[in-house]
Amino acid sequence: MCYVIITSGSLVWFLCTLVADMLIAAALVTPRWLIGPAQPVNGLSSVSSSQRHSSVGIYTRCKVMHQVGYHCGRFDLDGLATDSSVYPSEWKAAMFFISLGFALLSVTVLLTLLTCCRQSAFGKSIHNMTACAQVVSGISVMLALFLHPMGWGAARVQRLCGPEAEPFYLADCSIGISFYCGVIGILLTFAAAGISLKAESSNMRTRVRRRVEEGSKLVCIP
Repeated sequence: MCYVIITSGSLVWFLCTLVADMLIAAALVTPRWLIGPAQPVNGLSSVSSSQRHSSVGIYTRCKVMHQVGYHCGRFDLDGLATDSSVYPSEWKAAMFFISLGFALLSVTVLLTLLTCCRQSAFGKSIHNMTACAQVVSGISVMLALFLHPMGWGAARVQRLCGPEAEPFYLADCSIGISFYCGVIGILLTFAAAGISLKAESSNMRTRVRRRVEEGSKLVCIP
């Protein structure tokens, strides 16, 4: 019989996983890992100007350019094959690990939905397998957040933050919102792995089994 089980535990698990996935995606694509000092940006009129901050992410950057103004774009023109003087090796490794973590976590978002209809696969609990994948995902993204500061001594970062910049020291720069999105995403990922145990037990409660035995195809229990 085909049936769908929705409990408060499974709903919280799904939402926690989804938010974590969205935060890691934001950290991956936005150029706000490091924020440089404010620089004037001239507008169309020479009388008016505004202050903007150049910034850099894992593979994207935003900078103040003469005549062009404020411009954002990618600097990994050849992907991981981009020259290390342009794309630091540490950031290439960070890109690999955060992409791996994001891919795994995206799969677990789908698996959290699958657990509403199916509790096991190949003789193994889908909840446990999903929790393991979420732990691996969190560790992978954590490695990315550790590798990125190791590349702060690169020429690209020194041009943005000053010649004093070195691994784990930002000089004139500050950490941007993208980095914090990654940190919060990691915490939520590990939290989701723990919540999966609660979600599994809530799906196995006596009330749920009784409703299924009665023939209910949709079981919603808080």
